[in-house]
Amino acid sequence: MDSSTATMTVNSHLQNVQSLGYATGQMLRMLSSKSLSNSAASAYSTISTIPSLYASWWTNLLLSDPFHVAVEALLVVMCLVLLLLQRRSDWRFSQERKKGAPTEKEIDELLKDWKEFGRRPLGGNIERNIGARTENEAGALAGTGLVVEKIEGSYIYLHSGRQGLERGSLRIVGDHSPSKLPKAVLNFATFDYLATSSSAYLRGVAKSSLSVYGCGSCGPRGFYGTIDAHLEVEDEMSSFLQTEGAILYSDGASAVTSTVAAFAKRGDLLVVDEGVNESLLVGVNLSRANVRYFRHNDVRDLRRTLEKVAAQDAALKRKGTDQRRFIIVEGVYRNWGTFAPLQQISNLKEEFNYRLIVDDSHGIGVLGKTGRGSLEHAGLNPMVHCEILTFSIENALGSVGGMTVGSEEVVDHQRLSGAGYCFSASAPPFLSKVCVASVKRLKGAEPEIVDGSTKEDSEDELHVDNLRVFELKNELKKRGLSVSGRKADLQARLRHSFGSAPVSQKRESEVTADELSGPHLVETLHENIASLYGKLTDSSHEYANKLHDRLVITSNPESPLIYLRLSDAEAYGRTRAEQSEILDEVARHCLVEGEVAIVSTGGHVKKYLHLVPDPCLRIVANVCQSRSDAEMLVQALGNAVECVFEGNMIE
Repeated sequence: MDSSTATMTVNSHLQNVQSLGYATGQMLRMLSSKSLSNSAASAYSTISTIPSLYASWWTNLLLSDPFHVAVEALLVVMCLVLLLLQRRSDWRFSQERKKGAPTEKEIDELLKDWKEFGRRPLGGNIERNIGARTENEAGALAGTGLVVEKIEGSYIYLHSGRQGLERGSLRIVGDHSPSKLPKAVLNFATFDYLATSSSAYLRGVAKSSLSVYGCGSCGPRGFYGTIDAHLEVEDEMSSFLQTEGAILYSDGASAVTSTVAAFAKRGDLLVVDEGVNESLLVGVNLSRANVRYFRHNDVRDLRRTLEKVAAQDAALKRKGTDQRRFIIVEGVYRNWGTFAPLQQISNLKEEFNYRLIVDDSHGIGVLGKTGRGSLEHAGLNPMVHCEILTFSIENALGSVGGMTVGSEEVVDHQRLSGAGYCFSASAPPFLSKVCVASVKRLKGAEPEIVDGSTKEDSEDELHVDNLRVFELKNELKKRGLSVSGRKADLQARLRHSFGSAPVSQKRESEVTADELSGPHLVETLHENIASLYGKLTDSSHEYANKLHDRLVITSNPESPLIYLRLSDAEAYGRTRAEQSEILDEVARHCLVEGEVAIVSTGGHVKKYLHLVPDPCLRIVANVCQSRSDAEMLVQALGNAVECVFEGNMIE
């Protein structure tokens, strides 16, 4: 387009606008000059000319600039379509919602079904037939569908209703009908190392605290979510672990994840054991730091990795202090049952000027003479040999959440930088009180009576068998008698004080969670671990001998997590899915025939891991397990291995 044509187009636009403006001005002048009697007629006459004027203006604009008109028309159409469709969709949604609403009869049927059958299993009914599963399905645990009713001591009690057993999704083809599934099984499956779920005292603490605090905290820690129970558990934990401070998170996994991400940022360096769990790896990924992995529990490979970094520093003339550098390990590896060589790792981090982050979720309350965890077991101290110690309080301490301990600088930094602390609702206060009671139990402190009741009964009315340990001690103190010893000793001493004879002798398998506290609590757990490991490796044992050459223990002999994988001879030529299938069947045979609950890990220990372990059977020790329980486990496991490997499997 030349300059003369452009000038003519602009002049045409100006004439159109001028004509429309002139007509509007004339209309306003006429309205103002006419009398009130003629104003209505004049206004009508003037208004009636507006459409023709607008049409004339639109026609001239279309002839002079059709592209401009097309764009404006498209915008107008889009506005109308959006407006009409929005109203239409709202109307249709309300009609569909009204149409899909259940009737009163349907509501009654749903309520009746809920009351009769309870909650349906999420996974549906699953046929457990080895030959019928595909390669993708094999080794994937879809769950048993059984509902745990309660845990008492070393036993798990399964739900006795129709959903849990009669209509459970664990369907065994053959002679094992759902009605024959056990109602109680030995618990070698949960991480309840100190049997906190069985402690009547801790239940009493939870109940009394619930009546004081209610259920939730109603906000994050920094926004009206901090309650005295949270501060108390932080003080109690820092005192127990002998650190300057502690910080409480509302979730065990987010505590570990948030701690790593709070200290390591883009440009920093993380040297990570390739066998760490998912929570640590999520924190590593969120930090966006540079990551180098070393072989699982291989101190030589760790040294090689640190030396390579030092060589790069020398080549680039870079100072080691130019970036923050951390070594990240687990005290007890959750997916392996192995211990980190913390003494050697601590020496290396001092030599190469790194900081050490340890996840001790399965060491706190378990390892060390007093239950202070992996550092105590290795003869080390937090803040001195480990700058950042993080762990879950959902395992040995029977609460909800996680904590990180260290110096005041470490703790205070997370109060503004820990995502799980700043943006998640704080832990329920009554569960924080349970954690406080659990820590005091580890310390061996005298428990408090939480229900507010007082005992003014006469000696003749006193039921010795129904008293808890701290109540027995209180009664013995009133009489000036010794309060040392186990519960059976306390009962006998109290009966003797007023001439009451024991009703029955307490058997070794009836040890309860409330009988143990202090160092004796941890010592008993260590004894149970040693007893369990000894029976599984006893070649002279009739049933343990059936495991030889078929299953191999890969975990540390002192670990509460005992992992058994297929031996090299049995694993040779089998895919991971096939190995998982075999171990799944062994675990199910133990549950159904042996009435022992163990876990097959092949189907769920896969995602988000840098190094995926071999499919294994996991056996977990706790303080309430007796020697007879260990004997029952070995017998059930031996029979299951023999049955599965000889082809007489559950079909």
